[in-house]
This record gives sequence, structure tokens and C-alpha cells, in this order.
Amino acid sequence: MSPWLRRVTGLDFHILATLLFRGWSILAGGLTALLIPLFLGPLQQGYYYTFGAVVATQVFFELGLNHVLTQLTSHAAAHLTSGTYVDARWQCAIVSLLNASKRWNGLLAIAFFATLLAGGSYFFASQGTLATPDWLLPWIAISVAASLNLAMSAHLAICEGLGEIGRVARLRLLQSAIGYTLLWALLLTGQGLWSAPAVPLVSAALTFWWLRHQPRLKELRAAAVAHAADDGKHYRWRTDVFPLQWRIAVSWASGYFIFNFLTPVVFAHQGPVGAGQLGLAMTIFSAISSVGFSWISAKIPAFAGHIARAERTELNALFDGLLIRSVLATAVLVVAFMLFAHIAGLIGSRMVARLPPTSALLCLATATIVNTLIFGMAAYLRAHNEEPLMVQSMVTAILIGGGITLAAAHGLTATVATYAGIMLLVSLPWCWMTYRTYRLRKE
Repeated sequence: MSPWLRRVTGLDFHILATLLFRGWSILAGGLTALLIPLFLGPLQQGYYYTFGAVVATQVFFELGLNHVLTQLTSHAAAHLTSGTYVDARWQCAIVSLLNASKRWNGLLAIAFFATLLAGGSYFFASQGTLATPDWLLPWIAISVAASLNLAMSAHLAICEGLGEIGRVARLRLLQSAIGYTLLWALLLTGQGLWSAPAVPLVSAALTFWWLRHQPRLKELRAAAVAHAADDGKHYRWRTDVFPLQWRIAVSWASGYFIFNFLTPVVFAHQGPVGAGQLGLAMTIFSAISSVGFSWISAKIPAFAGHIARAERTELNALFDGLLIRSVLATAVLVVAFMLFAHIAGLIGSRMVARLPPTSALLCLATATIVNTLIFGMAAYLRAHNEEPLMVQSMVTAILIGGGITLAAAHGLTATVATYAGIMLLVSLPWCWMTYRTYRLRKE
């Protein structure tokens, strides 16, 4: 890549790897969106997307831990000089996070599995219309895979905090490529809802393999053993982790109602067909948002490093450039998809019938661009090892949860419009005012 293009796009290894993974996710998600209407019936499509929305209840079990681990590790990694820790105590500190998170996430994963299996089975049996044998075993497989991924997620978060963003993104690209290939093969061979567990099962297997062969983690553990007799720094859950974690946990739990509650509500009030339409659109716009957010997410450890070293000018300059690129990329992709959907509607494509009405798509398109701005500012704020958006997240969740539940009786467009309006008129201004306060900090 030429120096001029690198300067204009702001790309480096970590951003490029993240973009490749998320760009692939759009392509894979797009092909999957085309195949699902061909190989799954409208009822099965509703179950397929609602499976994902129910699994997203993981945020209630993760409790914000992974974000906290990434931030604490990033601040510790700011003490690097020429690739070597200035003080061996920081190695001991990160290893203390590894050990504690392993125990904590293991317990959470067991509780998550039990809840998914019992609660999810009850929900689909009582609210759905497919026969139980058609969905139960795929749901059990998804529950197992999702729980294993939760158990291992903390170690991936620590690796990202150590600056391994690009390598973790490369792992996720491999997981996605193999997982979606298996998903498509299952769809093409008529396996129906058995295609749904493909991606999470592959993800769990490859994460286990990658962590066992991760040299950075082996080096940290070896260094911690070598300095075990030293007065090393150790993060303590009660004083170093929990004060931030519980605030993040509240925000993350609120995020479920903000971003994932729509599909189950529509499933319950308008049936699996409406849920399938919304789920397909939400999947597409979520993929677009993740690509646009790549510039920001790949540099979260860099934000934390600048803050730890009190480099406010460098922090703000880096963030400004990344936010502009992130929003522009999201807007371009949103417009491209809307044009594609419009053209597909003109030529009578079968896929358009599986999407929500154009008015609902426009609302989701607006919300996607708004969310990119919110995600960017939230990343800037949380890089300070603080959570100033807890109250904002709670209020937004309450408004959306109550609003869409009432609006669901009036149709899909009314439901989506309520969601988009709250994000635009409440969440975005509130987040902006908080961001401006932090932007003016001098320390």
C-alpha cells in the first residue's frame, strides 16, 4: 500500500486485519441472507434469527468483564518500552487477570448454558409454531457452543489489550470463513436449522486451539513464575476490577434491550415471519456497522495507552481521524445497501420479500449511522477506565424496551421507527454532551 493511501485511509496491520474480518463478515452475511430464503421456510427463518437474539443475552452473564480486562491490560501495556515491560510487576499483574478471569468466566459459562437451555427452550416451545423436534437439538448445540465461547472470551480480551488486535481479528476471520462454509454446506444439503450452530461451534474449536498456541500468553506466564518472589503488582477484583465492571455490566445489560430486544418482541407480537424479516435486516445493518467501527475498535488499546501516558493531544488527534473515517465508511455502505434493496425490489427479487418494508429499512439505516457515532464516542470515554454512560444506557434501554413493546402492536415499521427515534433524539445528544466533557479534560 502506498504511503499516500495509508495516510488517507489510516490503515495499519490491526485496522486492516479488522476490516478484512468484518468485510468478509458482510460478504458471508450477504450470501447467507440470500441462501436462507431459498433453503429455509419463513417459519424456520424466524427461528434462525431469533436464536441469535436469544443467545445475545450473553451480555447478562459476561457482565462487562471482557471490556474491563481489555482496558486494564491496555493501561498496563502502556508501560512498554521497545517491546519489553519496564517493570516485571506489570507482567504479574496481567497474569493475575488471566487467572482470575479463567475462574470467573468458567462459572459464568456454566450458568449461561443452564439458562439458555432451560429459558430458551421454554420460550421457543411456548411462543413458536414449529414442532419441538425441528428446533430443539440445534438449540442445544448453539447453547453448548455459545457457552464455550463465553468461557474463553476473557483470554481473547486480554490478548487484545496487549495489542494483539490484528492477530485476534485474523483468528476471527479464519473462524468465520470455516464456520460460514460449513453453514452454507448444511443449508445446501437441506439440514435446515442445523446450519445455525455451525459458526459458533467452529469458533469455539478454533479459539481453544489458538489460545493453547498463543506465545504471548506463554511468555507472560513464564515471566510471572520467574518473578514470583518479587513484590509484583496484582489486580484485585474488589478494588481494581469490580468498581468498573459493575457499571459496565449495567451498560452492557442495557445494550441488550437497545440492540437485541427488537427481534424477540416482534417474534412474540407479530410471529416468526415478521421476526425473520427484522432479523435479516438487523443482521445486514449490524455487519455494516461493524465494518465502519473497525477503525475505532482496532485502536482502543492505543487510546488507553495515550490516556495512561497523559498524551491528550495525541489521543484527540488519533480519535478525530478515526471517527471521520468510521462514519464515512458506514454511511457509504448504508447507502449502497439501500440502493441494492431498491433495485432488487424493482426487478422483483425474492429476497426483498424477506426484508422489512422500505420505511422500516430507512429507519434502520438512520439508526446504523447514529450508532456508529455513539459507538465511537463511547470507546473514547471508556478508554479512561471509567463508565460515564451507565445512566444514559439505562434510560435508553427503558425507553426502547417500553417503546417497542407498545409499538409492536402497530406493525413492524412503527416498532423500528420508535427504536430509531430514541437513538437519534435521546441517546446521541446525551452521549455527545458526555463526550464533550471528557474532551476538555486537561490531565
